[in-house]
Amino acid sequence: MKIFALCCAGLCLAAVSGAHATDVEAGKLLAHQRCAACHIVAPDGRNEVGDAPPFVVIGRKFDFNYDSIVLALMGPHRKMNFSLRRSDAEDIAAYIGTLGR
Repeated sequence: MKIFALCCAGLCLAAVSGAHATDVEAGKLLAHQRCAACHIVAPDGRNEVGDAPPFVVIGRKFDFNYDSIVLALMGPHRKMNFSLRRSDAEDIAAYIGTLGR
């Protein structure tokens, strides 16, 4: 009975922690839709606002650490007039992580 209870607890924990698997392609699409007006979101891209850091620079600033990038994306932005849902920030952070490779 104890083993059964431990297995159930482990499965519940795994289900909660894996509730949203990151999606790099969705993050790339979101970045191009919501961020590209100000940021260079692709290594060979362009942007309209010169003072916004490129995504590669943002990634380097946080050592391409996924959790740090998610927190930064969810924090307040000086000129950003929208906020990201956690799942969107996670997808964009996963995309930023690919730029460091």
